[in-house]
Amino acid sequence: MRKPVALITGANGEIGHGLVDRLHDRNDLDIIAIDLSPLAAEIEHKVAATVVGDIVDRTLFERLVSEFEIHEIYHLAALLSTRAEYTPARAHQVNVDGTLNLLQLAHDQAQWHGNPVRFLFPSSIAAYGFPDRATKERHGRVRETE
Repeated sequence: MRKPVALITGANGEIGHGLVDRLHDRNDLDIIAIDLSPLAAEIEHKVAATVVGDIVDRTLFERLVSEFEIHEIYHLAALLSTRAEYTPARAHQVNVDGTLNLLQLAHDQAQWHGNPVRFLFPSSIAAYGFPDRATKERHGRVRETE
């Protein structure tokens, strides 16, 4: 029998670390973390498995579903605005195609186990952004308190 899990993409980011902590404390589903790099040591023990991989890679999800039954997906993986400006094709792959892969995964899993898969796709300050690059550079780094 496959293990029911919550899947977190982009788990190695700041929001991902907080989410791993929160879901671990909730203690109702094991956590599978996906990121392009190995999970930080301070939270690695809080997840059932860490997968180093890219959400654009559909075979990654095929391997996951052979072992796990996904009940929740927290999609944090993305290329943010600055990097996307320099690599727009890659940004499209990750931000659009990768998201579609995850939505398809949620659909397939819901069909397989007969229950909806909870899909959360939070955003960041990049969703609000600045009107142009010059304004962004004048303002400098945005802090959580601003």
